[in-house]
Amino acid sequence: MEIVQQFSKLFALDIRNTMGILFWGNFILAILVFTFRFTFMSKQSHKQLLVFGCSKILLSFAWLAFFLRVDTVSYDPIKFIVTNTLVFSGYYLESVAMLMIVKSRTEKSFQNQFILFITTLLSFYIAVAMEAPANIRVSLASVNIFLLLIVPTILFLLESNGSTFRRILGFNYIVLLATLIFRIFYPLFKTSTTLYSTDNTQKIIFLIIFLMMTISGVGYLLLLQEEKEKQIKKLLDDKNQFFSIIAHDLKGPFNGIIGLSELLLEKDNELDNKETNEFIELIHQSSKNTFSLLDNLLTWAQSQTGSLEFNPKKTEISTITDKTIHLLANIAKSKNICIQSEIDKNQHIIADSNMLETVFRNLISNAIKFTENNGKVIISMKKEHNQIVFSVQDNGTGIAPEKIANLFGINEKNNTLGTNNETGTGLGLMLCKDFVEKHGGKIWVKSELGKGSTFMFSIPESN
Repeated sequence: MEIVQQFSKLFALDIRNTMGILFWGNFILAILVFTFRFTFMSKQSHKQLLVFGCSKILLSFAWLAFFLRVDTVSYDPIKFIVTNTLVFSGYYLESVAMLMIVKSRTEKSFQNQFILFITTLLSFYIAVAMEAPANIRVSLASVNIFLLLIVPTILFLLESNGSTFRRILGFNYIVLLATLIFRIFYPLFKTSTTLYSTDNTQKIIFLIIFLMMTISGVGYLLLLQEEKEKQIKKLLDDKNQFFSIIAHDLKGPFNGIIGLSELLLEKDNELDNKETNEFIELIHQSSKNTFSLLDNLLTWAQSQTGSLEFNPKKTEISTITDKTIHLLANIAKSKNICIQSEIDKNQHIIADSNMLETVFRNLISNAIKFTENNGKVIISMKKEHNQIVFSVQDNGTGIAPEKIANLFGINEKNNTLGTNNETGTGLGLMLCKDFVEKHGGKIWVKSELGKGSTFMFSIPESN
């Protein structure tokens, strides 16, 4: 019995001391987050850790402000507003950090979260201005924190292929939300409740908040570390495939060019003009294919190393598509393929024009490659649910269903000869996927063997 009594003293904390523990906990987590930030190479991870670290700094100052309050009886609007603004700001930034690791989030999600944050601040300011009782303010503060965390938590839990760390972190936020729900209603039934109430229930609530804060901080860092390891593994796999492409696909065309040019030199006096032109045409076509592959390889390498900057700005879509069509006009003309653009003038989008041009160039080039002579390629766009969806449609050979699943990966097994035996590596489609996803969009394909393919990609309208 004495052991139980001694053990119970672990929880016999004064509310003010508990606030001190919350201050130190958030402050130490902030230091850990910013220290951890230097181990990440990707810009996205740096941003996530910066936002999460700032949330912990704000929360540590909030709990310090609560701890330093000497007069907890007098009605002091300034102190109420300052301390709770720090709390709401801290949880707002934490909710943003959660959204940043949800792949399905959109720019609209961040906008909605900011509007909600402003609303929570105004609601609390109004309650303070109306001199609401302490228990109402405590309940309202819990409601506001709950509202800030509920949507990111739901999106976080709905994410498919969740890892162990993701499930632990999600469960942690569920417990925190359940605690907040209890804290919303508890003060309403116990009207003497204030933030500094010394009842055991209040102590347990604060201890749960401290525990959940610790788990969420460490869990967030572990989850990002796991994501980093996955990225490293993907980069290593892509690097191996990259060298395979260089060894196989880049070496082959050069061997062909060298062989044809040597043959042309050796038999120059024996060949007539027609035969000479045929050799020159083969060398020219092989050189163009090699240059296209080399261009994609260099662009992909820049993208993976972060040296290719993402610079979105207002761009006229038809300017990009017309430039691409003009660039590929000779290739299309050689197969008598009509490229038809249904994109109107003065249609604008916020996007990186260089990346968008690369996407269109690869998709239209592929459409030409896999379309028979006298075929047609149609470029179009439409607006759908705050997304601009682009389509590149052809009436070519189509794609077998079993090949579609891995079509946008760096995999040489996806190589297929064009209708005129044009070669490729599939690297262009991987670049398209990478660039579209940088804009926050998606890319997919609908195809039927013998009837053609339609490649589609979306870019958020407010990107």
